[in-house]
Amino acid sequence: TAYEIYQCDWSSDVCSSDLVERDIDGAIAARMPEPASEAVRVPLAAVVPALTRRSTHRFDAMRRIIADRMTASLRDSAQLTLVAEADATALVALRGALVPAAKIYGHRAPTYTDLIVAIVARTLRDHPRLNSSLVEGAGGAEVAEWQEINVGVAVALENGLVVPVVRDADSKPLQVISTEVAELADAARAGRLDADAFQGGTFTVTNLGQMEVDAFTPILNPPQAAILGIGRIAKRPAVVDDALAVRSMVTLSLTIDHRIVDGAPGGAFLRDLRRAIEAATL
Repeated sequence: TAYEIYQCDWSSDVCSSDLVERDIDGAIAARMPEPASEAVRVPLAAVVPALTRRSTHRFDAMRRIIADRMTASLRDSAQLTLVAEADATALVALRGALVPAAKIYGHRAPTYTDLIVAIVARTLRDHPRLNSSLVEGAGGAEVAEWQEINVGVAVALENGLVVPVVRDADSKPLQVISTEVAELADAARAGRLDADAFQGGTFTVTNLGQMEVDAFTPILNPPQAAILGIGRIAKRPAVVDDALAVRSMVTLSLTIDHRIVDGAPGGAFLRDLRRAIEAATL
């Protein structure tokens, strides 16, 4: 297999490929802000010489870290995605009532992500296996179910993705969660978050609804046992009391680590989460 490997002098933006592989591995290891599993190598496609590049983007440190972690996540865990559709009509009505109330009291209006983070955190109380990690114990590997429920919320940046954490989310009011999520997202995009903001997550929520994505298969955020993907809320035909109706529906995609969580407890969590969303209970 052929590889295209570059080493760059970032101070002068000068890159050269006239290097042997051991030089590249050493340079990448020295420049990485934290230990990485392996340097990312991109195999050349056979058709590359026949193509014309429109532009070239640097595969920078953030993308390397994301690539390493996501590849390691898929390689080192047994990922299974469970999918369920929830009737979010009551949730839409709840947010519709909260938005004008927030304006009256000078609060931030909660987003659907805020609402679902709050519901997820409370649902996790009854499903501790979904709030766990596989860790190294005195006698070998063991599953640690965490007392704290710290929900990471995926935030898209210009060239990457970060997951700041809302700590003790199950014990916080919706308005506090909404404020924290907004402040963490703003600080992440401005590059003002320190490393502590990303530590200690026990479960992750990622929402692609604003991009009009209906469903997707989220990748686990190690060492967490589960991650929830939220699709867009859209009006669709549904059967209500044996009659066809138009309802606001949302697709929930729960990826679990099958080494820690089997399909049945994962499905039970997703069932209870769907019911909580449909009842719009906080």
